[in-house]
Amino acid sequence: MRRYSLSYHSIYVRNWRVLAAVWVLSALCTTVLQLLVLIHPSWIGNEEGGYLGLYNYCSTIECTWNMFEIRTLTTSFELSALLVLLATILSSLAVFSIFLLVLLRDRYVLLLCSWMYLFSFLSMMAGCLIFPYGWDHPRVREICESKRYNLGLCQLRWPFILALILVVDQMSLSMLGFALTFKRPPKMQELHHITAPIGTAAQPVPRPRKLSLQESYYSKRASRLDL
Repeated sequence: MRRYSLSYHSIYVRNWRVLAAVWVLSALCTTVLQLLVLIHPSWIGNEEGGYLGLYNYCSTIECTWNMFEIRTLTTSFELSALLVLLATILSSLAVFSIFLLVLLRDRYVLLLCSWMYLFSFLSMMAGCLIFPYGWDHPRVREICESKRYNLGLCQLRWPFILALILVVDQMSLSMLGFALTFKRPPKMQELHHITAPIGTAAQPVPRPRKLSLQESYYSKRASRLDL
């Protein structure tokens, strides 16, 4: 039974480490994609080259992309940009928290990262839902002839589609992180303590008590009388 438990433990640890490695790799990819979604100015656009994003817009094809130029139209776009920025910061902090594995136990680090991804998921989802609320702005209607939550002549560009995918991805990372936290395999010391039978525990061997001179004299005398 004990040999079977040790074999099962080794398989469980190997599978847990594989899932943890996949989780870390997915977290790194998510952070890079999150940053790309944030800085790209084109979330929706028309066929003539006009586009609208979180912090910039253009009504002609002659506009150049400058990530440091900020031109917002509505409060909805500004709030959506702040929420996506918050989600990006939380995702970056979750990745940097992985380096805390050197100082802290893996359970605490995974739990911290899982909570970060949960709040990042909520922030990113709110940003994606608030962004279409500003499509009824006159400048947006000039480019797209749109309404609230109705694109009109414009189409969704790949940054907005990627943002929607990242919402699901961050929720998955949060759930997987919590699962890895609460399903962490026990260490070998804990496993030996769990699988060791009760009757095989090492019992202290009583040591013989040394007799004094008087007790030794009377014991020898009693043995002679018995003879």
